[in-house]
Amino acid sequence: MDSILTKLGLTKDYVQNALGVPVEEPTVVKDKNYLAVEDQKRIRLRLKKYGKFIIARYREGLSPKQVALLLGVSEESVRSRLRKAKLFNSSGPGRPRSRI
Repeated sequence: MDSILTKLGLTKDYVQNALGVPVEEPTVVKDKNYLAVEDQKRIRLRLKKYGKFIIARYREGLSPKQVALLLGVSEESVRSRLRKAKLFNSSGPGRPRSRI
């Protein structure tokens, strides 16, 4: 299509303006206090993929913040995965006691 327009001496923008096609401005997020959909999907996939990694590193003695930095996700995401694995008991915060 571009080759035809070039032969006629026209540009894509010129034809769109002549036909009255509305120009879509790129969406720019000025204050990004949330994650875009792509970022949410990426983090969700990463947390699902590395679920056992999170638990293993936590049991090795790393804090949730350190694990989060390793994976590039938020600390709260790591904490929620640890809660789902029932590593945070209701008696209070802290690591589980060794059963050995």
